[in-house]
Amino acid sequence: MNALASFALLTLKSPRDAAHQILARDWPREALWTAFLLSVVLNTCVYTVQKILFPLPPEVLLPRFSPGVYFAMVLILQLCFIAMLSSTGRWLGGQGNLPALLALVTWLQLLQAGLNGAIVVVFLVMPSLAALLNIAANIVVFFILLHFVNAAHRFGSVWRSLGVVLMASMILVFALLFIVGLIGPANLGLPENV
Repeated sequence: MNALASFALLTLKSPRDAAHQILARDWPREALWTAFLLSVVLNTCVYTVQKILFPLPPEVLLPRFSPGVYFAMVLILQLCFIAMLSSTGRWLGGQGNLPALLALVTWLQLLQAGLNGAIVVVFLVMPSLAALLNIAANIVVFFILLHFVNAAHRFGSVWRSLGVVLMASMILVFALLFIVGLIGPANLGLPENV
């Protein structure tokens, strides 16, 4: 457990070094997929706890997902995002492959689940501080993601990895909008005029 905590601190302080350590290991395929599923399960657990402790008021027009639906959505979205990071990165001249990005994003998701769990605990004591910590955690996770993509594709420039992340995100958003348009907002529990 101490090794995990120290590696989490290394990731926060020097994401590039942490990425190189992750990429230097030859991870078995089963270990990668098991860790990936664990990260989705942990994020679903944090989401469920947040939903129980801090339910949204009925007037807030946001979809409310059951844990099973949330798990499936996060699983599919993360897999698509990792695939997009791999393909758009190679399109921009990178050398990263799917297993490398899977390993890096999985570790980042595990770290984010831990951060979100800690923020939930802080929210019970000091809600205003927790809101600031949540914003800071999201910025830090995005910063780490840029360094991880940079290390995976061996760009040598965080700006190119920013381009990869933005392109992958835009492709994913357009694909989601297309799917929502096909399914219909009412079937997803969303108002039709949104």
